[in-house]
Amino acid sequence: MTGAPECFHRPMPVRDLPAAGRPFQIKARTIECEELARRFNLIAVDALSVEGVLRPEASGQRVRVEGRLVADVVQTCVVSLDAIPAHIDVLFERLYGWDIEDEWKEGAEEIHLDLASELPPERLTSDTLDLGEAAAEQLALELDPYPRKPGALFTGCDGVLDGGDEGSGKPLEGLSRWRRGDKGGEPG
Repeated sequence: MTGAPECFHRPMPVRDLPAAGRPFQIKARTIECEELARRFNLIAVDALSVEGVLRPEASGQRVRVEGRLVADVVQTCVVSLDAIPAHIDVLFERLYGWDIEDEWKEGAEEIHLDLASELPPERLTSDTLDLGEAAAEQLALELDPYPRKPGALFTGCDGVLDGGDEGSGKPLEGLSRWRRGDKGGEPG
């Protein structure tokens, strides 16, 4: 989790966790919501909160995060450019560890992951885990990549790629006309 923008940080100590785990609750402040909206190209992040527990793994070298993310965001419709509010409420799990470098050796020919039985672990480089950044990453995964307002239809380029005449042998002729501003005339 390096190179992330400085916008929503909640570092939590993860060494010497109790066997039962350590519960947590975090909530983004207004300024952090604004920064997250900019980071993810959203109209707004109205609210974001995460609660859960940090649990040590049996090896003592890994930490499991089990949580629930709740967020209210406003995205832009990819068709109409209208605002689309969305409510996100998801359970998630993540696995972190100090021993990851052994599994992810540079230049390794193959890496085997059994995704059915285990989460792919992320590397820990310190004794703290940034739960704010983990929440931001989970939010990014939950966002609709192509938000579309119900009933929104895209009709701006009808027939642009069809080239006009079937069998003309020039499949992009329609696009060429469209770029020149001639959306319905004869090929030039």
